[in-house]
Amino acid sequence: MNRVKRKNPARAARLNPVERRHQLLDCALHAFAEAGINRATHADVARLAAVSVPTVFVYFPTRDALVDAVLVEVARFLIDDVLMPVQTRDARTPELLVQVGLAFSEAVRTHPDHARVWLDWSTAFRRDVWPRYVEFQARVIELLKALVLRGKRDGSLVATLDADDASRLLVGSAHMLAQMTCMGSDLRQIERFMRTAIDGFSVPAVRAAPRRAARRR
Repeated sequence: MNRVKRKNPARAARLNPVERRHQLLDCALHAFAEAGINRATHADVARLAAVSVPTVFVYFPTRDALVDAVLVEVARFLIDDVLMPVQTRDARTPELLVQVGLAFSEAVRTHPDHARVWLDWSTAFRRDVWPRYVEFQARVIELLKALVLRGKRDGSLVATLDADDASRLLVGSAHMLAQMTCMGSDLRQIERFMRTAIDGFSVPAVRAAPRRAARRR
Protein backbone atom coordinates (compact mmCIF):
# COMPACT_ATOMS: atom_id res chain seq x y z
CA MET A 1 0.00 0.00 0.00
CA ASN A 2 1.34 3.42 -0.97
CA ARG A 3 2.19 5.58 2.01
CA VAL A 4 3.38 9.17 2.12
CA LYS A 5 6.98 9.49 3.27
CA ARG A 6 7.93 11.93 5.96
CA LYS A 7 9.47 15.11 4.61
CA ASN A 8 11.25 16.17 7.77
CA PRO A 9 12.11 13.76 10.57
CA ALA A 10 12.86 16.60 12.97
CA ARG A 11 10.46 17.26 15.81
CA ALA A 12 7.78 19.83 14.97
CA ALA A 13 8.10 23.33 16.39
CA ARG A 14 5.72 24.44 19.12
CA LEU A 15 2.60 26.05 17.67
CA ASN A 16 -0.59 27.42 19.15
CA PRO A 17 -3.74 25.35 18.46
CA VAL A 18 -4.87 27.46 15.50
CA GLU A 19 -1.44 27.29 13.86
CA ARG A 20 -1.13 23.57 14.57
CA ARG A 21 -4.50 22.77 13.02
CA HIS A 22 -3.59 24.83 9.95
CA GLN A 23 -0.28 22.98 9.66
CA LEU A 24 -1.94 19.59 10.04
CA LEU A 25 -4.56 20.48 7.44
CA ASP A 26 -1.83 21.46 4.97
CA CYS A 27 -0.12 18.14 5.62
CA ALA A 28 -3.42 16.30 5.26
CA LEU A 29 -3.99 17.92 1.87
CA HIS A 30 -0.59 16.73 0.71
CA ALA A 31 -1.15 13.25 2.13
CA PHE A 32 -4.52 12.96 0.41
CA ALA A 33 -3.08 14.28 -2.85
CA GLU A 34 -0.28 11.69 -2.74
CA ALA A 35 -2.03 8.62 -1.34
CA GLY A 36 -5.65 9.30 -2.33
CA ILE A 37 -8.77 10.07 -0.32
CA ASN A 38 -9.40 6.40 0.39
CA ARG A 39 -5.87 5.56 1.56
CA ALA A 40 -4.38 8.54 3.40
CA THR A 41 -4.31 8.12 7.18
CA HIS A 42 -3.68 10.00 10.40
CA ALA A 43 -0.25 8.38 10.45
CA ASP A 44 0.58 9.85 7.03
CA VAL A 45 -0.35 13.31 8.30
CA ALA A 46 1.69 12.81 11.47
CA ARG A 47 4.81 11.84 9.48
CA LEU A 48 4.52 14.90 7.25
CA ALA A 49 3.98 17.22 10.22
CA ALA A 50 6.66 15.52 12.36
CA VAL A 51 4.22 15.05 15.23
CA SER A 52 2.83 12.01 17.02
CA VAL A 53 -0.22 10.22 15.63
CA PRO A 54 -2.22 11.04 18.81
CA THR A 55 -1.59 14.75 18.12
CA VAL A 56 -3.37 14.45 14.78
CA PHE A 57 -6.27 12.66 16.49
CA VAL A 58 -6.60 15.59 18.93
CA TYR A 59 -7.49 17.88 16.01
CA PHE A 60 -9.24 15.30 13.81
CA PRO A 61 -10.73 12.69 16.20
CA THR A 62 -11.93 10.28 13.49
CA ARG A 63 -11.06 9.43 9.92
CA ASP A 64 -14.37 10.95 8.84
CA ALA A 65 -13.40 14.20 10.56
CA LEU A 66 -10.06 14.19 8.75
CA VAL A 67 -11.64 13.51 5.36
CA ASP A 68 -14.31 16.13 5.97
CA ALA A 69 -11.74 18.80 6.89
CA VAL A 70 -9.76 18.17 3.71
CA LEU A 71 -12.82 18.19 1.43
CA VAL A 72 -14.22 21.32 3.08
CA GLU A 73 -10.91 23.09 2.46
CA VAL A 74 -10.79 21.99 -1.19
CA ALA A 75 -14.37 23.18 -1.75
CA ARG A 76 -13.70 26.46 0.07
CA PHE A 77 -10.60 27.16 -2.00
CA LEU A 78 -12.20 26.44 -5.37
CA ILE A 79 -15.34 28.46 -4.63
CA ASP A 80 -14.11 31.33 -2.44
CA ASP A 81 -10.60 31.84 -3.81
CA VAL A 82 -11.01 30.84 -7.46
CA LEU A 83 -14.61 31.19 -8.66
CA MET A 84 -16.10 33.99 -6.57
CA PRO A 85 -13.45 36.68 -7.28
CA VAL A 86 -13.95 36.32 -11.04
CA GLN A 87 -17.69 36.88 -10.74
CA THR A 88 -17.17 40.39 -9.38
CA ARG A 89 -15.04 41.58 -12.29
CA ASP A 90 -16.37 44.16 -14.73
CA ALA A 91 -16.43 42.37 -18.09
CA ARG A 92 -18.84 40.87 -20.58
CA THR A 93 -20.16 37.47 -19.59
CA PRO A 94 -18.32 35.45 -22.30
CA GLU A 95 -15.05 37.04 -21.19
CA LEU A 96 -15.83 36.29 -17.53
CA LEU A 97 -16.43 32.63 -18.37
CA VAL A 98 -13.06 32.49 -20.11
CA GLN A 99 -11.47 34.11 -17.06
CA VAL A 100 -13.06 31.47 -14.83
CA GLY A 101 -11.19 28.82 -16.81
CA LEU A 102 -7.93 30.76 -16.67
CA ALA A 103 -8.29 31.26 -12.91
CA PHE A 104 -8.94 27.57 -12.42
CA SER A 105 -5.90 26.62 -14.50
CA GLU A 106 -3.75 28.99 -12.46
CA ALA A 107 -5.10 27.43 -9.26
CA VAL A 108 -4.07 23.98 -10.49
CA ARG A 109 -0.54 25.33 -10.99
CA THR A 110 -0.27 27.14 -7.67
CA HIS A 111 -2.23 24.67 -5.49
CA PRO A 112 -1.55 21.22 -6.96
CA ASP A 113 -2.57 19.39 -3.78
CA HIS A 114 -6.03 21.01 -3.84
CA ALA A 115 -6.36 20.16 -7.52
CA ARG A 116 -5.30 16.52 -7.12
CA VAL A 117 -7.67 15.96 -4.21
CA TRP A 118 -10.49 17.55 -6.25
CA LEU A 119 -9.77 15.24 -9.19
CA ASP A 120 -9.80 12.20 -6.91
CA TRP A 121 -12.96 13.43 -5.16
CA SER A 122 -14.81 13.95 -8.45
CA THR A 123 -14.51 10.26 -9.32
CA ALA A 124 -14.91 8.80 -5.81
CA PHE A 125 -18.32 7.14 -5.96
CA ARG A 126 -18.14 5.70 -2.45
CA ARG A 127 -21.07 6.39 -0.16
CA ASP A 128 -18.96 8.23 2.40
CA VAL A 129 -17.52 10.71 -0.12
CA TRP A 130 -19.73 11.02 -3.19
CA PRO A 131 -22.69 12.88 -1.57
CA ARG A 132 -20.27 15.59 -0.44
CA TYR A 133 -19.01 16.01 -3.99
CA VAL A 134 -22.55 16.19 -5.39
CA GLU A 135 -23.31 19.00 -2.92
CA PHE A 136 -20.12 20.86 -3.81
CA GLN A 137 -20.72 20.50 -7.54
CA ALA A 138 -24.27 21.79 -7.17
CA ARG A 139 -22.88 24.96 -5.56
CA VAL A 140 -20.43 25.45 -8.41
CA ILE A 141 -23.14 24.90 -11.02
CA GLU A 142 -25.39 27.48 -9.34
CA LEU A 143 -22.60 30.08 -9.36
CA LEU A 144 -21.85 29.45 -13.03
CA LYS A 145 -25.55 29.42 -13.82
CA ALA A 146 -25.86 32.93 -12.36
CA LEU A 147 -23.19 34.09 -14.82
CA VAL A 148 -24.89 32.34 -17.74
CA LEU A 149 -28.27 33.86 -16.88
CA ARG A 150 -26.66 37.30 -16.68
CA GLY A 151 -25.22 36.78 -20.14
CA LYS A 152 -28.62 35.79 -21.50
CA ARG A 153 -30.17 38.92 -19.99
CA ASP A 154 -27.55 41.29 -21.39
CA GLY A 155 -27.63 39.63 -24.82
CA SER A 156 -24.03 38.40 -24.85
CA LEU A 157 -25.07 34.74 -24.67
CA VAL A 158 -27.53 32.92 -26.91
CA ALA A 159 -31.10 33.50 -25.71
CA THR A 160 -32.10 29.85 -26.21
CA LEU A 161 -29.13 28.53 -24.24
CA ASP A 162 -30.11 26.20 -21.40
CA ALA A 163 -28.37 27.68 -18.36
CA ASP A 164 -28.20 24.39 -16.45
CA ASP A 165 -26.69 22.46 -19.36
CA ALA A 166 -24.22 25.24 -20.13
CA SER A 167 -23.09 25.29 -16.50
CA ARG A 168 -22.65 21.53 -16.47
CA LEU A 169 -20.56 21.71 -19.65
CA LEU A 170 -18.33 24.31 -18.01
CA VAL A 171 -17.87 22.13 -14.94
CA GLY A 172 -17.04 19.19 -17.19
CA SER A 173 -14.41 21.22 -19.02
CA ALA A 174 -12.58 21.73 -15.71
CA HIS A 175 -11.25 18.18 -15.87
CA MET A 176 -9.69 18.80 -19.26
CA LEU A 177 -8.28 22.11 -18.06
CA ALA A 178 -6.68 20.35 -15.09
CA GLN A 179 -5.16 17.71 -17.36
CA MET A 180 -3.90 20.30 -19.85
CA THR A 181 -2.35 22.31 -17.03
CA CYS A 182 -0.66 19.25 -15.50
CA MET A 183 0.67 18.27 -18.94
CA GLY A 184 2.30 21.67 -19.36
CA SER A 185 -0.10 23.49 -21.68
CA ASP A 186 0.73 27.20 -21.71
CA LEU A 187 -1.67 30.06 -21.00
CA ARG A 188 -2.33 30.62 -24.70
CA GLN A 189 -3.47 27.02 -25.16
CA ILE A 190 -5.66 27.18 -22.05
CA GLU A 191 -7.28 30.40 -23.22
CA ARG A 192 -7.86 29.02 -26.72
CA PHE A 193 -9.56 25.94 -25.26
CA MET A 194 -11.86 28.10 -23.13
CA ARG A 195 -12.74 30.44 -25.99
CA THR A 196 -13.58 27.46 -28.18
CA ALA A 197 -15.96 26.21 -25.51
CA ILE A 198 -17.54 29.61 -24.87
CA ASP A 199 -17.95 30.44 -28.58
CA GLY A 200 -20.81 27.94 -28.69
CA PHE A 201 -22.64 29.96 -26.04
CA SER A 202 -21.91 33.47 -27.29
CA VAL A 203 -23.94 35.69 -29.61
CA PRO A 204 -21.79 36.17 -32.74
CA ALA A 205 -20.74 39.71 -33.57
CA VAL A 206 -22.45 41.14 -36.66
CA ARG A 207 -19.48 42.40 -38.60
CA ALA A 208 -20.89 42.60 -42.14
CA ALA A 209 -23.81 44.91 -41.31
CA PRO A 210 -21.90 48.23 -41.59
CA ARG A 211 -20.50 47.25 -45.02
CA ARG A 212 -23.95 46.30 -46.31
CA ALA A 213 -25.35 49.58 -45.04
CA ALA A 214 -22.58 51.50 -46.79
CA ARG A 215 -23.35 49.83 -50.12
CA ARG A 216 -27.00 50.86 -49.89
CA ARG A 217 -26.14 54.55 -49.63
